[in-house]
Amino acid sequence: MTIRRLDPIVMDQIAAGEVVERPASVVKELVENAIDAGATRIEILLREGGCRRIEVRDNGSGIPADELPLAVASHATSKLRKPSDLEAIASLGFRGEALASIASVSRFEMTSCLQDSQEAYRLRVLFGRPEDVVEVAGAPGTRIVVDDLFAELPARQKFLKRASAEYARCSAWVERLALAHVGVGFRLEHDEKLRLEILPESPLRERCAKVFGQGLSERMIELERSDPMLQIQGLVGPPESARRDATRVHLFLNGRWVRDARLLRAVREGVREFVPLGHYPTLYLAMALPPDRVDVNVHPQKTEVRFRDERLVFGSVVNTLRRGLSQSSWATRRVGEIGSSSVQEGKTPSFGDSSPSRGFPAPNTFGGAPSVPVSQATPQFDLQVHPADVGKGKVLSIGKTFLVRQVDGGMEIIDQHALHERVNLEELRRDLQNTGVAVQPLLVPALVDLSRQELELLLSRSETFQRLGVEMEAFGETTLAIRAVPARLQRLVPEQLVQDLLEIALDHRKATPDQIQEEALFRMACRGAVMAGDDLGEEALRDLLARGADLPQDRTCAHGRPVRVFLSMEDLERAFYRR
Repeated sequence: MTIRRLDPIVMDQIAAGEVVERPASVVKELVENAIDAGATRIEILLREGGCRRIEVRDNGSGIPADELPLAVASHATSKLRKPSDLEAIASLGFRGEALASIASVSRFEMTSCLQDSQEAYRLRVLFGRPEDVVEVAGAPGTRIVVDDLFAELPARQKFLKRASAEYARCSAWVERLALAHVGVGFRLEHDEKLRLEILPESPLRERCAKVFGQGLSERMIELERSDPMLQIQGLVGPPESARRDATRVHLFLNGRWVRDARLLRAVREGVREFVPLGHYPTLYLAMALPPDRVDVNVHPQKTEVRFRDERLVFGSVVNTLRRGLSQSSWATRRVGEIGSSSVQEGKTPSFGDSSPSRGFPAPNTFGGAPSVPVSQATPQFDLQVHPADVGKGKVLSIGKTFLVRQVDGGMEIIDQHALHERVNLEELRRDLQNTGVAVQPLLVPALVDLSRQELELLLSRSETFQRLGVEMEAFGETTLAIRAVPARLQRLVPEQLVQDLLEIALDHRKATPDQIQEEALFRMACRGAVMAGDDLGEEALRDLLARGADLPQDRTCAHGRPVRVFLSMEDLERAFYRR
């Protein structure tokens, strides 16, 4: 077959595959164009999830009549002039592909009127074939109608989902753009039913209420960081609103919604001590960077970005989340706080008596009563009863794992391992900030056999580990000698510690010493804690609860698992069908 140039319409339809995947892609591109045009009110009207019709109206600056044909031509844009403009893109759109791609796969109609003009003009394009521009009646701004998307491309059309699924994707994009652009009003209709309306003057928290729900929006706390090179503004929801997927994580860069895997990892790292392991928070996070410090010309859909200074951005995201959450009321669950079941039902949690004890008994509250065996009906539990004059009840050790006690408004269950892990972590951090970590020399160095590469890798990080109280040196060509460990962590097994440190060093080859140090702290705090099933004597239990009586954060362990669970009287009554 001879080589020949493709028909321009076919070229546009091929290019459309990168820009226009489904109706949601059309909604995104058209609404972003409206925002770039300075619109303060945008209306989106959909039929059959956008598969039948997408109509977007705005009150932006409009397009001159003689530029309408150029607006639907490939690689025609008003946002770039010279190659250097690509190095500092400040607009949402810039490629000049969106309208051409959309017009090539639909029945496309665009009507536009300049703000200072009385005449409006219309251009129709039928699957890539433009008609003449005609004068019509129209309000200032631009109105675009996209009918029968992919009707002449059945191979593309068959990949569309049901109307409800396509509408959900369209709605998600409208919500994202409404969060990002305070000062712009949005109205979304689907099959002639109003689904979303946000006024231009609606503040950010009100917009979050429309997206996340009123109750959750009221509980979200503010995050802020201001720096000449990077500004961050955010709202983050309580730990109970975290999910296993990232559907509630909204990250914005210079007004653009982005989905960057590295940024999501930074979010996970920032909340790892506050939400369950493997979960993502409910989060709105807007970052502002000088346009020349970021590259958005990475993917046709413009949701992936590259940063010139990744360490600054990712570190700032982590630190902003940690600082904001550690200073919130969620860092320590107060006595009498309503549990997560109420949050799931959409109720606003309330607080009972705010005891200064932070939910833990004082160290002198335990008597010397002997262990009481559990009844024959439940032999799987080892139940120890410690009489304690705490509130109105006693502290029980169940299964050598959980501590149970009555508190104001209900009962509280404490995981002894999670509590000890959190105590270890906070005490090690305090030591690092003050006098340094006290070390315990080993009478006989622990020797661990490694490969040459593994030994060299650990020794290259030895200064970092030494600050944490771990002293190591080579003992021959393939043996590592551990000569000292942190004095606080008496339960550490040196051989296991070496394996943990090696895993950290392997997984974080490009990490900074501070990042290595933080990860090592998490591992050491966990390895040095009592485990589920460990039998704690009365004195050890009293000491653990005393050390946990005043922590900066005692809601979760270092890995985000709960330290304590509170069950209100309402929860208990519901469990026994008393409500």
